[in-house]
Amino acid sequence: MTLNRKEFLRLGAAAAVVTTASAILPAKVAAKVKPPQAYLIRNASILTMNANKEELYETDILIRDGRIVAIAKNITAGSAEIIPGDGKIIMPGMIDGHRHVWETILAARLVKSSKNYRDYLRYNNMAMGVVYTPEDLYFAQLIGGLSAIDNGVTSIVDHAHVIHSPEKGDAAAKGLKDSGIGGFFCYQTGHTPSYGAGDTISTAQASHEIYKEPDEWHLAHAAVIRDKYFSSSTDPLQFGVALGHIEFAPRTVESIRQEIVLGRRLGARLMTQHVAGRAGDEGMALPHEYRVITDLAKADLLGPDYHISHGNDLTDAELGYLRDSGGHIASSVMGEFPYASPSVHGRAMKAGVPVGIGIDVPLALTWDFFEHCRAALWGLHKGATNAAIVRTLESADILSFATSLGAKAIRMDDQIGSVEVGKRADLLMLRTDRFGFPPSGSLADRVLNFAYQHDIDATWIAGKQVKRDGKMIGVNWPVMKAQMEERQRRIFRDADSIRFTG
Repeated sequence: MTLNRKEFLRLGAAAAVVTTASAILPAKVAAKVKPPQAYLIRNASILTMNANKEELYETDILIRDGRIVAIAKNITAGSAEIIPGDGKIIMPGMIDGHRHVWETILAARLVKSSKNYRDYLRYNNMAMGVVYTPEDLYFAQLIGGLSAIDNGVTSIVDHAHVIHSPEKGDAAAKGLKDSGIGGFFCYQTGHTPSYGAGDTISTAQASHEIYKEPDEWHLAHAAVIRDKYFSSSTDPLQFGVALGHIEFAPRTVESIRQEIVLGRRLGARLMTQHVAGRAGDEGMALPHEYRVITDLAKADLLGPDYHISHGNDLTDAELGYLRDSGGHIASSVMGEFPYASPSVHGRAMKAGVPVGIGIDVPLALTWDFFEHCRAALWGLHKGATNAAIVRTLESADILSFATSLGAKAIRMDDQIGSVEVGKRADLLMLRTDRFGFPPSGSLADRVLNFAYQHDIDATWIAGKQVKRDGKMIGVNWPVMKAQMEERQRRIFRDADSIRFTG
């Protein structure tokens, strides 16, 4: 593939964009974490989420060099910092398998309870995302990653579908990486808008620009971002690719093949794609015979690196294709609930397809991830198939969507998702002294049904403590909120100045 001179100059310019925490935020507010060191958590209750879903009591955990190196009673501390665990619950950091992190600073502009949500794409992707500056995007990704951590998420799959220029791509990747969160930054190729604030454009043209095939500069720039920010295979945050929205604008299998082949050439460990699985209903562009997973399976394009979001209306045969090829799903539970078909969690579990949960749209839904875990439970009561499945499950099974099974659904179960010796030390420590946090019952029952964000006392990611005594280390939320409000005012003003016709 070739790039013209203008495109090469744009790629070069991206390297010069100032997108650092110190440039966007006062130095005292920039995200800070303690360097990796040894910690001994003493005398805690441990919700392991291991294969046997064991629950341990009055037990110690030793963390060293970013890993869990021992779980036992009365471990010798050595030089490790001792963290009292009496009355605390240790559990794995939670995993969000599908989120558009850049939307975080738009919170409450467009919520599920608004009649305007039906025009989500026009308000959000076609307007607000278009008027973001690279500095806005860096800030959004940084604060989005930090707020996810603050709410118990230590790994995330960021479907970054706002990369309109090399500068924005650079800002998006660096912002999320600087937040310290783990998981995948998934670079979406495609969408170079031809308009901006104050312009008039037809809705049809704006929609076409979102869904058309990738531009060549996108394909080249993905490699630039990979090499600049994701060259280490051991960092918590890894490089992924977000594939185009094929269901909303059906394209040939060959065009999707090019994106999938590119992702594999780039070494992306995860490639994510929106796939509802619905035929041509609800105003969607799909003809009734069009099936994404079936077509990709027949073209031999599925594989263990293929990960979809949503998937409510996948057929049993398509779930079989995913299972047999090693594919995965993350469904948004809260986001899926209003739709006619229930979330795919129950059917995916029955079919043997690893499935996790995600917030999807942080501008529209609560960030408290415990609430999303509970939503996964309630979603399993919707539909006859799910209702039969949920009767066989217990609290630990539901929590697995956000921990052990969620880790498998993003191909990281060898590293995270459970509290086990040898795993990366991505951990939450919960306080239980609040009156509404019951003192009896299994750990899984208590956490799933009664825990909230404000119960998180401490958090570690790859052995680095990023939250202590209920507060994020080095993060001044009031200052960040003030900056968020300032950016919101300008973004909303500029977005409202775009006039859509037709």
